[in-house]
Amino acid sequence: MKHTWIFAAFFMLWVTRHAGAQTNEPPPEPESPAPAAGGAEAPAFLGGPAESDASELPGEEADRDPRENVLLYGIETDVLAVIASLTEEGTADYNTLLTGILDETKSPKIGRAVYRLWDETDYIEGLTAARAELTKVLEDFDYSADVVKAAMAYLAGRKDTESVDALVRIAGSLDISMAAAAVRAVGRIGSAGEENAEALLERFREADPVSEEDLVSALIVTLGQLAYAPAADDLVPAAEDSLWSLGHRRLACVSVGRIGRDEDYPVIERIFFESEDATLRAYALAGLAEFPRGDPTDVLVQALKRDSFWRIRVTAAEKLAGNNSENVVRLLEYKAENDPVKQVRAAAMRSLGAASNPGARRFLHGYVRNETESPENRLGALKVLIKNRIPGTADTVKALMDQLWEKDEGRLLEFTALELSRAEWNELAPLYERMLDHPNWLLQVYAVRGIRRSGIERLAPKIDAMNTEGVHGQLKREIEKGN
Repeated sequence: MKHTWIFAAFFMLWVTRHAGAQTNEPPPEPESPAPAAGGAEAPAFLGGPAESDASELPGEEADRDPRENVLLYGIETDVLAVIASLTEEGTADYNTLLTGILDETKSPKIGRAVYRLWDETDYIEGLTAARAELTKVLEDFDYSADVVKAAMAYLAGRKDTESVDALVRIAGSLDISMAAAAVRAVGRIGSAGEENAEALLERFREADPVSEEDLVSALIVTLGQLAYAPAADDLVPAAEDSLWSLGHRRLACVSVGRIGRDEDYPVIERIFFESEDATLRAYALAGLAEFPRGDPTDVLVQALKRDSFWRIRVTAAEKLAGNNSENVVRLLEYKAENDPVKQVRAAAMRSLGAASNPGARRFLHGYVRNETESPENRLGALKVLIKNRIPGTADTVKALMDQLWEKDEGRLLEFTALELSRAEWNELAPLYERMLDHPNWLLQVYAVRGIRRSGIERLAPKIDAMNTEGVHGQLKREIEKGN
């Protein structure tokens, strides 16, 4: 009897298992393929193989572009890759969609990436969400510190004065890292009101310069950015007193200059001339240049001419930006060509670009065209022309292209195309059109990016016509990003 019962039990088990194959039980899911060597396989929107044809998607999903589908349904790494691409391109087309994604996501990495994109694309509709992150901190809700800090940076970039009260309250937090981030955001906003500025000054007086070093640094900088005059009585001793750390003393020199009390000018001047720390002297020189009623031109000129410490020459060159004096322009030209330190040469170039002096502009144009100069220095001058939208830049770049079109010495043409791709300037349209005709697919990619970034619609048909069989994969993907 016992054996009969065991046999019946095994028989029923066998029937049950084999019947499952003919019932509604789902088949076992196939194993995921192993990632390719060297890392995960690229998603379809970045050029990896698509796993299904879009025509198989039901309803409106079939009409969505690949990026939208990834943002809605993709895994974290793919979503981050799309957002990084959008940020690099400065594309704002998906910002509204990302508002909903930010609201539902639990991923700090995605939250940070969204706020960075919004900051890059000047998206103001995200302010409500960013302010809500501050509320989470104040009301002790569950929050991600990284996301809150990204939201603070976004609010600061938008100069959102409505968030200042909350930021100042967070500045009193026991979380020193969070407090310092809030303080820096207030400084970047640049306006706080008397009551909030006084609260920050009190926080500075209470903070420990050793155990709360980063917070104290943030407070020194922000009090200067706010130009809060009562803070000078505390910041001047911080700049002078050797018992303070060199880092805090350096920052205090600049903030004292920004506050700009006339009686404090000799103090910072003395630090510049007498300190044995060259970096402290560089900050003191920057502070002297910040005083609104002083004229530090003579000090800056002498520092740029003669000082043996390169950081001081860099500071002097930077602070002479926009000075149209013939003597200053000639000095900057000399330093741009002949200073032994490349950082000084670059700073002199940037300052020449900020000047409206015709001679400074002729120098920059001539420098880019001069084939005897190094590719690195010519590229530096070109960046200045593009950044400052100096008239005649397109003609100068055309001349440069003529020199390098057949043989790209030092890859200067390639790097020039890269800089053009980052610009937003319709005057560059003829250059982009020419780049589309170059045999190097990379230059074509840079052209497509520049055209899209600058919104040059008349070249769209030419770009679409390039999307043919056999076109380089990277170029094809770049073209399809805009479709």
